[in-house]
Amino acid sequence: IVITERKRMEQNLLLAKEQAEESNRLKSAFLANMSHEIRTPLNAIVGFANILAMDDELEESDKMEYIDTINRNSELLLKLINDILELSRIESGNMTFQMSKCQVSELVNKVYTTHKVLIPAQLDFIEEEDDIPMEIEVDQDRLTQVLTNFLNNASKFTKEGYIKLGYCYVPEESQVRTYV
Repeated sequence: IVITERKRMEQNLLLAKEQAEESNRLKSAFLANMSHEIRTPLNAIVGFANILAMDDELEESDKMEYIDTINRNSELLLKLINDILELSRIESGNMTFQMSKCQVSELVNKVYTTHKVLIPAQLDFIEEEDDIPMEIEVDQDRLTQVLTNFLNNASKFTKEGYIKLGYCYVPEESQVRTYV
């Protein structure tokens, strides 16, 4: 009796089982990461909403700042959810980019303003801008998400000192470099 075909089928089944287990491990890691990413803006929204609801003696300027923070984090949360949907599009091969022109200083400042209330108090949060005004064509939501992910990781793993967000023009490469 020739068992070569049976052995090949057994090997294929074993390989399929290992791939399924790896897929489950990756899915669990993805869900854990997304849970973390979603919690950050959600905590800001809930925290500032509670302050607004409980503190009747807040200055009007503080109220407006808290409302603005709630709105920015609501937008960030919505972007995260849209990114999850976009990941599905990537996996299905239907990924698209919404390219548009933007001023780098405005985009970096928007990210900085959103995160300055989220960075731990023991850390300095520094924004650096290049002296040259620059306009780039980019998918602004995707670049914002990348910077947000780097800032979240920086605040998670930086125990003391500072976190710096900025950009600069690199003339020899004719490129703009953003950094955390």
